[in-house]
Amino acid sequence: MLGWLFGRRTARAPVASEAREARARLPVHMVWRDDMALPVPDWHVVGAGLPTDPDDRFLHDYYDAAAMDWLDALADALPSAYRQYGADDFLLLSAQPPREAALVLRTCEQALRAIHERLGSLASDVGYGRYVVLVFASLDDYDAYVSQYRNEDDEAPMSSGVFIDAGYGHFASWHDGLDELEAVVVHELTHALLAHLPMPHWLHEGFAVNVEQTLLPRLADPRLALYRPDEMAARHAAWWNATTIQTFWSGEAFHTANGGLDMAYDLARIITGLAAREDEVAFRAFAATATDDDAGAAAADNALGYPLEHLVQAVLGDGDWAPRPETWPVTEPA
Repeated sequence: MLGWLFGRRTARAPVASEAREARARLPVHMVWRDDMALPVPDWHVVGAGLPTDPDDRFLHDYYDAAAMDWLDALADALPSAYRQYGADDFLLLSAQPPREAALVLRTCEQALRAIHERLGSLASDVGYGRYVVLVFASLDDYDAYVSQYRNEDDEAPMSSGVFIDAGYGHFASWHDGLDELEAVVVHELTHALLAHLPMPHWLHEGFAVNVEQTLLPRLADPRLALYRPDEMAARHAAWWNATTIQTFWSGEAFHTANGGLDMAYDLARIITGLAAREDEVAFRAFAATATDDDAGAAAADNALGYPLEHLVQAVLGDGDWAPRPETWPVTEPA
C-alpha cells in the first residue's frame, strides 16, 4: 500500500568500528536532574559547558561522551548487571550477554539504514551523539525508568517500547528477545527519525506502524491478528463517534489505557496508508507540514487538496469526524 514510500531494498551491512570506543572520552561536566529517581542528565546544564563556537564534530563527540557517562551512571543505579555497548550509530544499555547485545546493535544498524531508505528526505538525524537504546531486564526496571517522564495524572497503557523525545532523544524497551525487540527498534527508530517534524501524533504512529509492518511482514500476517477484518471493522464502528474521534486527533487516545488503544493505532495505520496511496508528492508535502495543533487539518487542505476528515469518512462512513482543537485538553510538555 505504501510501496512508493517503503519500497523494499537490501539493507547494507554495518561496518564495525572500535575507534570511538577506544578513544578517550571528552571531559563532560555531568549534572543530574533532581526530579528523577534514576540518573537523567540536566541537558541544559550539560550543554552550558560547551566551549564557544564548537564545530559539528566536537558537538557530536561531546554529546556522545555525555551519553556514555549517562549510561554508565544508569547501569550503576539499576538492580541488575547492566552494561553499555557501542556500534557506529548506537549506544546500547542492556543486561544481555555480549553476543546477544551485539545482535541487537546489528539489528539497530540495519534498521536505521532500511528506514532511511524508505522515508527518504522525511527522515533526519538532526542532533549530536549516537542513538541511545535502553533494553531493560524486566518490566519493573522499564516502568521505573519510563514513569519518570510521565505526568502524575497520566493513565499510561502497557507498552513494549517508547521513544522519549525529551532532552537527548532515546528509546527504551523491556523485551530482550530479538524477535520482539526487532519490532520495537523499527517502530521507535521511525519515531526518532521523524521527531524533527511537527507532525501530529496519529501521523507519527501511522508512519511507525506501516514501516514496522513493511520491514517485518510477519507482523501483518492476518493469521496472527486477534480480530478478523470484519470484527475489527465492527469494533471501529462501535467505538468512534464525534467525541472519541477528538481523542484520536489530539493524540490522547494513544496515551490512555482503555479499550480504544488498539483501534487508535489501527485507524492511524489505515488513514496514513490512504493518504499516501494516491499522490507521492502531495503526501510528502502533507507529512512535512502537518502540525499537531490542528492534527494536520490545514496541511491536508493545502497539500492533499481535501479535508482531513475525508480520510476517516472513507473508513467509517459519514459522521462528525473533523478535528476540533478548541475541545482538546491542554497538555504540558514532558
